[in-house]
Amino acid sequence: MWMIVIASIIILIVIYYFFIKNNQYTTSDDSVSYKSKEFLLSKTEKTVYDAFIRNISKNGLYIKVFPKIRLTDFLWSPKDNRNAYLRINGKFVDFLLVEEHSLNPIAAVFIVNADNKAKMFSMDVIEPALKSTSIGLIKIDSSIVFKQEQLNNFVKDSLEEYYEFKRKFR
Repeated sequence: MWMIVIASIIILIVIYYFFIKNNQYTTSDDSVSYKSKEFLLSKTEKTVYDAFIRNISKNGLYIKVFPKIRLTDFLWSPKDNRNAYLRINGKFVDFLLVEEHSLNPIAAVFIVNADNKAKMFSMDVIEPALKSTSIGLIKIDSSIVFKQEQLNNFVKDSLEEYYEFKRKFR
């Protein structure tokens, strides 16, 4: 009889111990673990962003630039083709250029960096997906990003090409 009472007390202590231990982990507040990043864009991305903004305002174009946009935010895939959605899910472009008032996509901007294998792998999905739409793709080689004059000329030419193309087919 004493053995049953002692075993029951031990079992209750073990259960109570695991309950308290488990409760500590599940009730902890993870919100204190997060901090705001200092910058939204990397130095390379910020340099390209500034070049687009400068050229857009200088030429009086009605274009907005949105950074770090998922393909699923601006590309539609049919519901009956789940593979098409899954293929673009989780893929990003560095910037999306849209018409200011209608927010219709004009072109996606992708900074090509051969050292970033994951990013380059996503290009195999991004390029064909955009080719199937009327959205252009502007690929900027990372080697010209910090060459101010070369970057500005490239951005200017790209904006003229895609903005005029889109205006013709409205």
